[in-house]
Amino acid sequence: MAIADIAALAVLVGIVLAAVILAGRPLLARLAARNIRRRTSRVLIVLAGLLVGTAVISSSLVVGDTLSYIFLEDVYVRLGAIDEIVSNEFNGQLISFSEANATQVAADLVAWRAPIDGLAPTLLKVMPVRNVIGNKGNQQITVMGLDASREAAFGPLTARDGSSVTTDSLNASAVYANERAAADLNATVGQQLTLFYGTTNQTLVHATVAAIVRDEGTAAYEHRSILFMDLRRAQAAFNESGAVNQIRVSNIGGVADGLGVADNVTTNLRLSIAIHHLDLRVRSVKADGIAQAVQVGRDATELFLVMGAFGILAGILLIVNIFVMLAEERKPELGIARALGFLRKDLLATFALEGTFYAVVAAALGSLAGVGLGYVMVYFFDRLVPHGQVPVTFHFDPSSVLIAFVAGTALTWATILLASWRVSHLNIVRAIRDLPEPGTPERSRDVLAAGLLAAAAGLALTAWGFTANTGLGKIPGPPLLSLGLGIAVASRGHARAALTIASAFNLVWILVPVGLLNQQTDNVSIAFVMTGIILVGSAILIAVFNVSEALRSLLRRANRGAGRPVLSTAVSYPSEKRFRTGMTVAMFALILFMVTLISMVQGLQASSLDTFVRQQSGGYDVIAYTTSYGEIPNFRQILRENFTDLNGTLLGGENGVSSASVLPAKVQVTSRHDGSDVGAEGNRTFDYTLWGIDNFLIRSNGYGFTSFLPSFVNETTGAREPLTDRTSVWLSLRYNHTLAIVDRTASGPNEFAPNEGRLQAAPGDGIRAFDAEGRTVNLTIVGVLEQALQFTSGVFVDQDVVRTVFPAQERYNAYFFQMAPSADIGAFRTDLERVFFTYGLQTIDIREEIGQAFNASQQVLTLMEAYLGIGLLVGIAGLAVITLRAVVERRTQIGALRAIGFTRRMVLSVFLLEIALIAVLGIGIGVALGIVFAYKVYLVYFADIIVFRIPWDHLLLIVGIASVAAVASTAQPAVRASRIPPAEALRYIE
Repeated sequence: MAIADIAALAVLVGIVLAAVILAGRPLLARLAARNIRRRTSRVLIVLAGLLVGTAVISSSLVVGDTLSYIFLEDVYVRLGAIDEIVSNEFNGQLISFSEANATQVAADLVAWRAPIDGLAPTLLKVMPVRNVIGNKGNQQITVMGLDASREAAFGPLTARDGSSVTTDSLNASAVYANERAAADLNATVGQQLTLFYGTTNQTLVHATVAAIVRDEGTAAYEHRSILFMDLRRAQAAFNESGAVNQIRVSNIGGVADGLGVADNVTTNLRLSIAIHHLDLRVRSVKADGIAQAVQVGRDATELFLVMGAFGILAGILLIVNIFVMLAEERKPELGIARALGFLRKDLLATFALEGTFYAVVAAALGSLAGVGLGYVMVYFFDRLVPHGQVPVTFHFDPSSVLIAFVAGTALTWATILLASWRVSHLNIVRAIRDLPEPGTPERSRDVLAAGLLAAAAGLALTAWGFTANTGLGKIPGPPLLSLGLGIAVASRGHARAALTIASAFNLVWILVPVGLLNQQTDNVSIAFVMTGIILVGSAILIAVFNVSEALRSLLRRANRGAGRPVLSTAVSYPSEKRFRTGMTVAMFALILFMVTLISMVQGLQASSLDTFVRQQSGGYDVIAYTTSYGEIPNFRQILRENFTDLNGTLLGGENGVSSASVLPAKVQVTSRHDGSDVGAEGNRTFDYTLWGIDNFLIRSNGYGFTSFLPSFVNETTGAREPLTDRTSVWLSLRYNHTLAIVDRTASGPNEFAPNEGRLQAAPGDGIRAFDAEGRTVNLTIVGVLEQALQFTSGVFVDQDVVRTVFPAQERYNAYFFQMAPSADIGAFRTDLERVFFTYGLQTIDIREEIGQAFNASQQVLTLMEAYLGIGLLVGIAGLAVITLRAVVERRTQIGALRAIGFTRRMVLSVFLLEIALIAVLGIGIGVALGIVFAYKVYLVYFADIIVFRIPWDHLLLIVGIASVAAVASTAQPAVRASRIPPAEALRYIE
C-alpha cells in the first residue's frame, strides 16, 4: 500500500473515530467546541497559519498537473497520429535510404498482423525559402514529400475553407503551405516561392502555393513551418530518386489510444529491420514524448514541494507551538478536570477533537487556496518562462486537491496527537497550582535513552554514508550522532554546553567547503531539505541556549539606566520559554534561509553575467551558421563585395571574422592518458560536434583552459614544444593535426549535475571521431576549456582535419565576428542574413541571447521567492499567536509591573522588544545561514566559473518586509497589554 493510501486511510479512520466520540461522549465534544468558540480571533490566526502547508502541497500538485497536461497535449498536437518513426539518423542528421525498405517493412507488419493502421514513407528536407512577390523569406522551412496513397491513417490536409486536399492532386510545380509557413513567408495562394536546396552545388526549386492548409494533423508536425509536395516530385526536385528519409507509423487506436500497442509495434518494426539487415532505427516518439511530459510534471511538483518544504515544516512547528501553548494556558483547568474524574484518555480525546477541527478546516481551506495559488504560478509561468509554441492552459486533476487535503490533514493530525499525548500526561496537583514540572530521575533516564538511541542511529547513518558513498548518509549521520551525544550529556545536567558544542559541530560539518553529495546517485532535493533542517536547527539551539545569557551578561555590565528594567524583563520571558521561542524562531529562519538562497543565486547570476558572456563568446560578438549542409563558396569575397565598410564594422576589418567547418559526428574514447583500460567506456559512442576551426579563430579566440598537456610534437619540425599558455595550446592544433580540444562538458569536475550521457575525457586521452559512412579521424585531447560552452560545445580541431577527411555535403559552416565598438550589431546581423539568405545563414548576438536567458531565469527566481514568501505567513501567524497568548498568560505579571511603577510605554516596550528579539533571531539566522551555505556551494562547485557577490540591496528589502510584517502582526496585542489597568489585571481570572 502506498504512503498516500495509508494517509488517506488514517484520515478516514480519524474522522470516523471523531464522529464516534462526538456521538458517544457529547461532553468532550462540548468542551472542545467551547475552547474553539471562546477565542475566535485566535482561531482565525491559527487556521491561517495551518492552511499554508496544505496550500503549498496543493499548489505544487496543481502546477505539476498543469505542466503535464500542456506538454501532453502538445505531444498529441505536434505528432498527431504518428506513434513511431523509422529513420537512419546520425547525430540529428537524417540520412536518406531506399523507399523499397519502407515497402519491405510494411509487408512484414501486414503479414504479422501488427496493430497498425498506417505506414507512410516521407522525404523531409529543411532549406531556405523565399517568397518572390512578398519579398520575405525564412531560412528554415521544412519541405515534406508525401505519398497521398499512404496518408489515410494520418488524417487529411485541410484547407482553410474546410475542404480536404491531397498531394497527388498537385501539379508539377505546386505546393501546399501550412499556416505557419504562410505567415513566415507572407505567402498567399498563387504566389511564387523559390526553394534553395544545398549550398556548394545549390539546387533552385520554383513552386507555386496551391492552397494554405490548417495547422492540424500532419500539417502541425513538430510545430514546423511546412511546404507539402508530392513524394515523386520531391524526390526529383532534390535529386533523391527512389529515396526517403523517414517512415511514419500510426498505431491502431487513434491519436491517444495507440500508445497501448506501442511496445508491440516497436518490437515488430525492429524485428523486420533486423531480418532484412537494414541500417534503420525505430523511435517510439509518442511514447517518449508522453513519458517526458509526465516527467516534466513530476519534476515541477518536486521542485515546488522542495521550495515549499520549509513552509510545510514551519506549519508543523506552528501546530506544535499552538498545542504546547494551549496546554500551558489550560493547565489548571485540565488539572481540575482530572481531579473531577477525567481520565488521561478523556483529555487526549478533548484535545484531539479540537485538533480535528483545526486539521480538517485548515486542510480544506488550504487545498482550495492551493488551487488559486497554483493558478497564479501558472499565470506568471506563461508570461515569464520561455515555452516555445506550447500553449499554456490551466488544468488540475481533482484527485490532486484530494491528495493535498489528505496530506495536510494527516500532517496536522499526527502532530496534534503527539502534542495531545504529551498534554494528557500531567500531574494533577502541580497542574491545579500551575507549577512547573520538576526534573526527575525517570525523566533523565528517558532523555539519556533518547540521546543514546539518536547517537546509535547517527553512527549507523554515518557508516552507511561512507561505505555506500552517499550524501544521504554522510549529511545527516554525523550531525545526528553529535546531537544524540549532546542530548545524552544534557540528561546529566549540562544541557547548555553539550547542545551548544553539538550544534556548533553540526554547523561546521555542513558548511565546511567539502562536497558531501554523490552527484551521480543522490537525490539532491532530499539532501537539500536535510541540509536546511540541520543548519537551521543547529543555529536555533545555539541561539536559545546562549543569546539570553549573552544579553543578560551585557545588561549586568551596563549602567543602571531607565531602560534596563525594560530590557531585563523583555529578555526573561523568551529565555524562560525556550521551547516556544525556538519553535517560533525556526518558523522565520526556515523560510528566510530558502528565500536568501534564491536571492544569492540571483546575485551570483547578476555578478557573473559579464564573466559568463566573455567565457561563452571567446571574444566574439556574433555567431552565424548555415542551416544547409555544404560549404558557402567564396564567403570572404561575398562579404567584401556587400560590406564596403568592414574596417568600421568589424574589429580589425576582415581579420575580425573567423570560420569553422562543422561536422555532426560520433565520438569514442580509445585510450586514457594514464594508460588505464578504457573499459566499457570504449564501447560507448557519443553524439558530438566536430569544429574544424580556421587560422583566424585559432589565433584570435579568447577561450581559456582549465587543464592542458605540458608539451606537444610539432608535425612540421618533429620537435617537442612546450605548452605554456592558452595561445600556445590553440596554436598546437595548427602544427599537429592529431590534437583536439574539448569544452568543459567533457571534463565533469566542478559540474553540479554532470550528464552521464556526455563524453568524459582529460588531456592526453585518445578519442575517435567518425561520420555516418565510417570515415574516421583519431585524435588526442591536448586541452580542456574552462567553460562548458552553450553555442559551440564540442571537439575543436584544425579546419584542414575536417575538410580533408569528411566531404562537404556532411558539413555546415559557422562564422565568428568580432564587432567594432561603434558597430550596429542588429543592422549587421540583418544585412548578413539578407546577403547569405540563399545559404540559410542565421545569426546569434551572443550577449543578447545570454541576456534573454538571464532575464528569464531572474524572473523565475523572483517568482519562486514570491511563492516562498507565503511561508512567512506561518512565522507571522506563530508570532501573533505567541503574543496573544503572552498577553493572557502574563496578565497578572503586567498588573504587578504596573503596580511597581512600569508605565504603559514601558510595558509596550517590553512586548515590542520580545517580538523584536524573536524576529531578529529568526531573520538573522535564516539570512546568515543562507549566505554562508551559498558561499559553501560556490566554493565547492562554481569557484572558477562565477563571481561571488552578496546582493545586499535585495536581502535588505527581504529583511525589511519580514520585520515590518512581524511587528504589524503583533502590535495590536502589545498595545492592548500596555493599556490593561493594574487593578483589573491583578484580579484577572480568565
